[in-house]
Amino acid sequence: MKSVVKSALLVGLMMFGMGLYAQSVTDAGEKFNEGTAQYKAKDFGQAVKLYEQALEMCKMAGPDAADLKSQVESQLTNSYFWNGISHYKKREFDQAIAQLKKAKAMAASIGNAKIKNYAHIYIGRVFASKGNVFLKQKKLTEASAQYDNALKEDANCYNAYYGKSLVAKEKKDIPTMMAMVDKLGKLATSNSKVANLYGNAKYMAFNTLLNAGAEELQKSHPQKALEYLADAKKYHAANADMYYYTALANVSLKKWDTAITAAKKALSLQTTEKSDIYFTLGQAYKGKGDKADACNAFKKVVKGPNVAAAKYQRTQELKCK
Repeated sequence: MKSVVKSALLVGLMMFGMGLYAQSVTDAGEKFNEGTAQYKAKDFGQAVKLYEQALEMCKMAGPDAADLKSQVESQLTNSYFWNGISHYKKREFDQAIAQLKKAKAMAASIGNAKIKNYAHIYIGRVFASKGNVFLKQKKLTEASAQYDNALKEDANCYNAYYGKSLVAKEKKDIPTMMAMVDKLGKLATSNSKVANLYGNAKYMAFNTLLNAGAEELQKSHPQKALEYLADAKKYHAANADMYYYTALANVSLKKWDTAITAAKKALSLQTTEKSDIYFTLGQAYKGKGDKADACNAFKKVVKGPNVAAAKYQRTQELKCK
């Protein structure tokens, strides 16, 4: 009699257990459907919560929920990603990174290469955006740290390289600035999206180097000025001021022919007043011993601070006719 009772109890427990599992799978399915409704409504935050609950129910249900579990994981991966993008658009960067990292991890576990790659790229972008916020606040150390985080995640994160070039500019670290701009240039050869950003970076680098060259001229350091100007030329070769400063530096170094060549190039590029360039050209011709060309150049100095000096060169020094 006792054996019969035990058997009945065992069968009852088994049936009860099967009922629980069935109920768990049903509940998980309902939760999955609720999550899908929120996903379609683009309420990705709510979809994440519901899919996470559905996934836990599937795990509790065991093998019976294997097929449903696979569907939940797939949708949860997508929801993590799009929830991360939603936070990113709202500039809620920490939340965005957390969700995108979950998307990347789950995508890797289920073999979703597409979401894994996109999450990887966007994590880098979000870190770079955090860096931009710090950069605007002049918090250069914090900005640089975020750009480094971006590059640890994605070595091709062009926004991070651009940000690091701006940090280096603010720190007057010209070698690092140039290295970051050059890295952008390499990325631009294989990524059309980088082209505009690289254009901005080149413009920034050129003007930084041009100004550095001008500052060295004011300090009477012509050789150092020429080094900066040569680097500036790598980023923009057709600029009148660059060639004018090059001519000034070479006049200081008594490199007359080089100065003449640079001054002529400056004249060909200058679209406004050219008197200052003509004065420098006159100095170079005079230094070379070419009186006729020197007189002709000084004669064309008609405006600016060098008018009196040019007249003195013509009438007192060179005795121009």
